[in-house]
Amino acid sequence: MPFQFRLEPLITIRDNVLKEKQGELAKAYEARRIAEEKKQELEQELSENVAAGRQRMTAGAIDIEFLLGLRRHEMYINAQMDVVQGHLRQIDEEIERRRIAVMEAHKELKIVEKLKEKRYERYQTEENRKEIIRMDETALRKINH
Repeated sequence: MPFQFRLEPLITIRDNVLKEKQGELAKAYEARRIAEEKKQELEQELSENVAAGRQRMTAGAIDIEFLLGLRRHEMYINAQMDVVQGHLRQIDEEIERRRIAVMEAHKELKIVEKLKEKRYERYQTEENRKEIIRMDETALRKINH
């Protein structure tokens, strides 16, 4: 009789849960990547804003309205940067939660797989024992005839 592990459906379920958790973690990493890109865009925009102000000032003529506009824009960018930083913190917390969920799902899958391995080893041992008994019986029959 071939080996059958009656908890095989549980392995399939645990494997599917693990894959689902890994997918969720990947989505969180993707969200972080997008937020990081936004942060870099804002940093670049801020840098360009500062460079435009310096360039205008070194040109000789100081345009107060222009400089005030640059300052307002800088404050707007900084406010956006604060929002992005907050999102990054939230995403990092979510990544950590999802990473832990992946580790737990992996651990649960490994437990059932280890149980399957142990049961298979017992099955092999039992099959070997039965084979030895059959060979002994065959040998005894040959000796008795």
